[in-house]
Amino acid sequence: MRAAGLSTLMRGAGMVTRFIPIPQPTLLVGPGSSGRLGQAVAGFGHKKILIVTDSIISKLGLLKDLTDALTAGGAQFVVFDEITPDAPIPLIERGIEFYQQHDCDAIVAFGGGSSMDASKAIAVSISNPKPLRKLAGYLKGLKAPVRIYAVPTTAGTGSEVTVAAVISDPDMHSKLVIVDPRMVPKMAALDPSLMTGLPPHITAATGIDALTHAIAAFVGTWPTPYSDGMALSAVGLIFENLLTAYRDGTNLEAREKMSLASTYAGFAFTRANVGYVHAIAHQFGGKYHTPHGLANAIMLPLVLKYSAPAI
Repeated sequence: MRAAGLSTLMRGAGMVTRFIPIPQPTLLVGPGSSGRLGQAVAGFGHKKILIVTDSIISKLGLLKDLTDALTAGGAQFVVFDEITPDAPIPLIERGIEFYQQHDCDAIVAFGGGSSMDASKAIAVSISNPKPLRKLAGYLKGLKAPVRIYAVPTTAGTGSEVTVAAVISDPDMHSKLVIVDPRMVPKMAALDPSLMTGLPPHITAATGIDALTHAIAAFVGTWPTPYSDGMALSAVGLIFENLLTAYRDGTNLEAREKMSLASTYAGFAFTRANVGYVHAIAHQFGGKYHTPHGLANAIMLPLVLKYSAPAI
């Protein structure tokens, strides 16, 4: 009965993501685009902006172009830099309190997937004040999330264009998924200059995450001509640029193309969904805290081999 119920849920999810209107963010691409995003956001009239990031990004000074532009534009902001991998619920709850204490009205997600997913969860919860566990699932918030902008610092999750936020429940040793098309950021900056310092192993793992998104979208049950086009473009860019970015992290052209690949893969799986690789990888992450890209890299060849007769 449980398997049948999950099958029905998955079919319903596929229909929802295939046909529901999904907004697309305005994309700013290229070196310095995080500063250009700051200039744009400063002109939108927010009373105070919450920047959600992690302590390493904050200490490395990667926020500078963004915050300088916000300051020059007269925008007030505060920084919440406590994000840790997997975005656990207690940490997100601290972010919600921080947002409320500082009377913010918009969020800039700055970092990897955990920062962006935490930002989305904060945004939904602010507008729909109930326990985060009750927001997990499809369209559980009645009111629209607060405005989000995104600056990814890895090329993997595609969360800057997706409708989902993956958070972790440390009590249950599991991951929860919040899905709401209104969580898609209004604007995103793909700034390759922020990624030149990524260690090779993180470059590899995040690149395989993007590859997994693209492959799953292409071979899955709910592809569309649009998602197929995005998925194939992403795969091509990854095969052409991931090894270069891995070997020479300062190569801005390879970094920019990997950023685009991640975004294209995000567009693809937002419409066509993901599959068994992610289903298993999220269990690894929830129980063993395995980095998501690494978990995908472990599972991708095994699932493709298993699924080959049906592809």
